[in-house]
Parts: sequence; C-alpha cells; structure tokens
Amino acid sequence: MKKYIADSAVFIMGNCPIAAADMVTIPHVQDEMRSEDASLRYDIYVAEGLMVEAVEDVFADAVKEQASQTRDIEKLSSTDIGILAKALEYHEKIGDDAVLITDDFAVQNIAARLGIAVMPVAQRVISDQIIWQKQCIGCFRHFKDGEECPVCGSPLRKKMKKKVKQKPKTI
Repeated sequence: MKKYIADSAVFIMGNCPIAAADMVTIPHVQDEMRSEDASLRYDIYVAEGLMVEAVEDVFADAVKEQASQTRDIEKLSSTDIGILAKALEYHEKIGDDAVLITDDFAVQNIAARLGIAVMPVAQRVISDQIIWQKQCIGCFRHFKDGEECPVCGSPLRKKMKKKVKQKPKTI
C-alpha cells in the first residue's frame, strides 16, 4: 500500500486527490499554514486520519548531505529538510510505495537524488536534477558557497553548474 508524504502545498493548494488516511506529514508543516483555508484543510486532514510524525535525525542528516552536494541546502527550509527526511524514511521502509507530494523544485531536486517518487500538487515536476554553484558577479570565478567573493569582494550569485538528465520518479 502506498504512503504519501505531504508537504505544505497539499494543504495550501487544497486540490490533492489522496485520502488523508494514506498520508503522513511532519509537525513543522502546520507552521507553514498562513491562511485560514489552509489551516482548516490541515485540521480536516488530521481529523480524517493524516498521521503527523516526528523527523528522525539520521534521515535529516542524509538529506542535508545530499542538499549540500547539489548546493540546494541554502534554498531548503527546516520544514523542507524534515519532509524530505520523512519521505526518505518511508522510502527505506517501503521502497517505491513512498511518494512525496510537493510542488517545491528544490525539494523535488533532492528527492530525485534520493530516489524518492514525487507527485506534484499544482506545479509541474522538474525535468532534470540540477547542481548549483556560486559565481562572482565581478571576476566571474566559481565557488562552492559563500556570499562574497574571497578574491575581489563582489557578491556571489547562485548559478546552475550542471544538469543531470534524470527526472524524478513520478506518479
């Protein structure tokens, strides 16, 4: 039986066809409910059987490691890391029957690297995995991270380093 790991987009968008009893999420997702409608949808899903589970550090650490390699770590919130960690946990338990529901492209990028199936809510699924780098706007040198060029002092901007032709698994 499939288990769907729900990102906040499920409750914000409100058009997910998956039954609440087949879904799991993490406590931090509730913190992202900014509208009354999203909060109400979240509460209804919980009442209908949505499981809200804590994140295990071992899975969060694995997610952070992958996100560091692609340089998506700067883009991911603690909730994003947590939802990916929960998806990884279920992926290790039940394999391809674990599906992450998200519209977030950075989250999808890491999910693809981890081999986790993705289902979008309202957006498209990413077409390639992306690895990011930083480039100086002054001298155009490339760096792994940072905000300021150590050579000339100009700001660094995020730039795509390469695309990997591997779409995430989708439903």
